[in-house]
Amino acid sequence: MKKILLILLLTISSIKLFGYYSSENMIDMLVHSNQLRIRTDRLGALFGSRNIRAVVGITGANNAAGLILHNIIEPANLDKKEALNHLIPSVLGAIGYENDTIGVALGYEFTWKTPFYMVHTPILHMTAMNDAFRINIPVSIGVGSKSSYIYGANQPSLEGTIVVSTGVEARYYFDNPYFSHIRIFFNYGNATIKEISDPNISFTQQSIGFQARAYFKHEFDYGMTLEPIIRVQFDAALPTKKNRVLNNSITSIVDNYFITAKGFSPADGIKTAGQEGSSGANADFKQGDLKGGYIASIPEGYYAEEPYRIGIAFPLGFRGVSEDKNIEFYLEPALSFTIVNAKNIYDISGVQSDPNSLENYRRNSPFYTLGYVVYGELYIRPIPQLEWYVEAQTGGASIVPAQLSAGSSTSLIFNGATGITWYF
Repeated sequence: MKKILLILLLTISSIKLFGYYSSENMIDMLVHSNQLRIRTDRLGALFGSRNIRAVVGITGANNAAGLILHNIIEPANLDKKEALNHLIPSVLGAIGYENDTIGVALGYEFTWKTPFYMVHTPILHMTAMNDAFRINIPVSIGVGSKSSYIYGANQPSLEGTIVVSTGVEARYYFDNPYFSHIRIFFNYGNATIKEISDPNISFTQQSIGFQARAYFKHEFDYGMTLEPIIRVQFDAALPTKKNRVLNNSITSIVDNYFITAKGFSPADGIKTAGQEGSSGANADFKQGDLKGGYIASIPEGYYAEEPYRIGIAFPLGFRGVSEDKNIEFYLEPALSFTIVNAKNIYDISGVQSDPNSLENYRRNSPFYTLGYVVYGELYIRPIPQLEWYVEAQTGGASIVPAQLSAGSSTSLIFNGATGITWYF
């Protein structure tokens, strides 16, 4: 196994990697043509014949700017005699068969998060009705174990921790000049977590979510296409089950309305993500999209019991293609409105200073935010087989200041990526 990993790292170490074909991005596996995609932080290949298709991909499992293997992170209480090695990428493989009636593909993705937590993701992908209907069903299973590293005098363990989540995506394409297609998303997460600093404390979190998108289009004679989109989203946390309540302390609130096995992160080897309370979509695993933008989350500095959010967004896409097809441009401004509410919402700064007076720091109204996003793509094709791609996004709907009365009601974000695609 070590030899295989070494060969893999030597082969691709000069590229910032993120597998374009991650488990969440298999929806077009049996539809797209053969290609190699290299992005700022992703790498993947799709190849095969008309009926037999295969995919391989490498997906960065962290936010460390495309690093593959490193030992630069040393938690404060780690024994300084040795560094902590991190193997970062997820690796995916899939194979499928398709004819004019139906297509079926099976895949598997392995994600290494820490020396004592990793994720296994089997994938089922299907097409039908001459590719008009497509569905992708990944099931991620995160398994905790005992750490192989010594942190001070302790050897942390996540034995007994299991996180299971799925993000099902289904699409249906219409044979209509104005109504392009619909996309339906269903998310469910269940996390049984053994507290890493006290094995006598455990809790079970659950979340459920739904999103629907409707894509419209209108083509003009001069090469431009107008593409309106409607996005509606709902996410909710089910009550957390705990085997021990910590003296009415705010730390006992661990509800989260977007639980994913890949998003679970035992921070610095000592804490679990859920231990810190609810932060909404803290994992931000919107695979295939730049992070940030359409639907807002709970502001920093607040905890919530059984939180939920309702969001609606109205992106409007403008697509233009040059006459020679060598340059394609897409711009998508959007407005979004989000309401975040919960059974109880607390100001954490006040609770930390006075933990015995929760009622004094309870918020009596939901959060709401009206935000904006501007997203753009640029494609340049010097030859039909080679494509340079650039994407950028700015806006503020996903980041809400802790003090809404201070300054702007949105915070500016900017994301960007670039890369090439070779069609063969």
